[in-house]
Amino acid sequence: MKLIKVLAIVAMAVSLATVAQAEDKKPKGKAGGCCAKAEKAGKKCEHPCCVEAAKAGKNCEKCGGKNE
Repeated sequence: MKLIKVLAIVAMAVSLATVAQAEDKKPKGKAGGCCAKAEKAGKKCEHPCCVEAAKAGKNCEKCGGKNE
């Protein structure tokens, strides 16, 4: 029984660490206006150019974003 509790705690710790790493992968620099509005509303920008830039880990320069 103790083994199951320990494994559950370890699994929870790993999942929390994974979530923390995912949040750190935001691109550095200034987001474009459309992306900032979407983020403020709790959503992700759906412009095709912004989606491609996000996949590359960058801000969309076409929409006014800047990368560091």
